[in-house]
Amino acid sequence: MKILLVCAAFPPRGKGGGPTGSYMIARCLLARGHEVRVVSVGERQALESYQGIPVHLIRSPNVYWDYLHTQRAAWLKLLWHALENFNPLAYFRLRPHIQAFKPDLVVTVSVENTNVATWLLARLHDTPIVHVIQSYFLLCWRGSLFRNGKDCAGTCTSCKVFSVGKKSLSSLVDGVFGETRFVLQEHLKRGYFKHARSAVIPGPVFPIPGRTPKRRSGPLVVGYMGVLAPHKGVDVLAAAASALGRDARFQFRIGGTGEDEGYVAQLQQAFGEADVRFLGWTSPEKAYPLFDVLVVPSRWKEPFGRIVVEALAYGIPVICARSGGMAESIQDRVNGLTFASGDAVALARLLRDVIEPDEPGRYALALNALRSSSAFDIEDIAASMDEFLTTTVHRFHGPQLA
Repeated sequence: MKILLVCAAFPPRGKGGGPTGSYMIARCLLARGHEVRVVSVGERQALESYQGIPVHLIRSPNVYWDYLHTQRAAWLKLLWHALENFNPLAYFRLRPHIQAFKPDLVVTVSVENTNVATWLLARLHDTPIVHVIQSYFLLCWRGSLFRNGKDCAGTCTSCKVFSVGKKSLSSLVDGVFGETRFVLQEHLKRGYFKHARSAVIPGPVFPIPGRTPKRRSGPLVVGYMGVLAPHKGVDVLAAAASALGRDARFQFRIGGTGEDEGYVAQLQQAFGEADVRFLGWTSPEKAYPLFDVLVVPSRWKEPFGRIVVEALAYGIPVICARSGGMAESIQDRVNGLTFASGDAVALARLLRDVIEPDEPGRYALALNALRSSSAFDIEDIAASMDEFLTTTVHRFHGPQLA
């Protein structure tokens, strides 16, 4: 098929799992023999290439491009969010691509900047639409369902107002899949995607060639990778480390950076007497070989947690908070451990559980981590994605396809 893949962000632009997830979906589609045109947003209109994939860039049709993470005036942010409910300029910026490429299917991955107007554009060109849920942007203008240090219990008035067009136009979508059951259900139970087929298709990872589970010797190296921000729960890990005190059996290695320098400084102090080192920004291939176990202590409802499956692919067991869909990738006490989000006492106890067993027991945890990562291998995920997309297109056209 000819597939138009419309992404909010695509590497090397943007940070976090969103751009990486878009890239992995493109790789899945290309691996199954589809012809793919990637359209994303950049500083200017251009045709570029990333890892051999042509990427058509359009200038942001909104009043600014939010992936630049620049401070904005409050009134400008309000206007930006209002336009995300339906932005005519997004419709016209994307129309030349659908007219020139004439896709058999339009796939959208998140919709910041590229906008839900993409769905109407596809429908008016009689083209089926599949949306990939990787965030809460359609539900929450903050994109997190997290406010004032805690998860939102329901949908607040401001989110309802700023999501009216998004929810309404989601009825045009023919197929939708989420990377976890949790993030998919969060949308369906709120009345989104009323006419769409739905499925759970996890984000894929590349197998690590020649990777073998690590046999640990010396202190247990406890790792963290990600943004240093309150919703990520790094303070929970710090509190657990502080509770363990000056225990030579543990070392803590923290990968990532934070925009709030004051918060980062507080984190560094919160680890107390623990042996901790802040690595700054670092790549997975450099960081994971250092770790014996990865802790993902998120306070917010993680839609998927790509970092979890990346660690498994390196043979690194994961201790993660039961927040959102993240724990769906973990089989408790098989390839990792889970704890209640925000519970530093429980996390400290789990770290002791990992250090106490004999070496064969620790090695089995790492071996199972590596084995379980095969469920996320890109070849298998590509096959599942291909089947879902192909069936959706067939159902859209119905008898006329035959």
